Amino acid sequence: MIFLTHLLGGILAIVYFGHFFGISGNSGGSEKIVLILVAALFALAPDIDTIKSKAGKLLQPFSTVFSWLFKHRGFLHSFAFVALVYFGMRYLFSSTVAAAAASGYSSHLLLDSLTKEGIMPFSPLSRKKLKGFIKTGGLLEKVVLAIMAVLLLLKLS
Repeated sequence: MIFLTHLLGGILAIVYFGHFFGISGNSGGSEKIVLILVAALFALAPDIDTIKSKAGKLLQPFSTVFSWLFKHRGFLHSFAFVALVYFGMRYLFSSTVAAAAASGYSSHLLLDSLTKEGIMPFSPLSRKKLKGFIKTGGLLEKVVLAIMAVLLLLKLS
C-alpha cells in the first residue's frame, strides 16, 4: 500500500477503535490528538525497512541500516514486531500510548496483507506469506483509500 493509505489506515484504526484503549468522548482533546498522531506515525513505521518508501526517505540513514538488517515485509511486518512496539512504548510512555502505537502499526500490517506482495506475519519463525489480491498503488487500493476517507469523515462529523 502507498503512504497515504497507511497514514489514513492508522488514523482510522485509532478513531474507530480508540475506545478499546480508554479514549472516550470524555477524553481531553489534546490527548486524543497525541494518540492519533502516535497511531499515524506508527502506521508508517514498518516501511522503514526500505529506502524506497516515503518513511524510508524521511528517516535516512536509519532506513539504510534497517534495509540492510531486515528484508522488506519481513520481521518489521510481523506480529512479533507489533509486540515489541507495544511493550517498548509501554515501558517508555504508557499503556494508552503503547496501544495507539500498536494499533497504527497493526493497521499497516493488515493493509499490506491485502496486497499481492503480502507479509510474513510470523517472521522470523515462519516464511509463510499472508497475501491478498490488491495491487499496490492500483485502482482497487484507490477504492479502499476512498472508502477509508468516507469512513473517517462519517466518524468525525
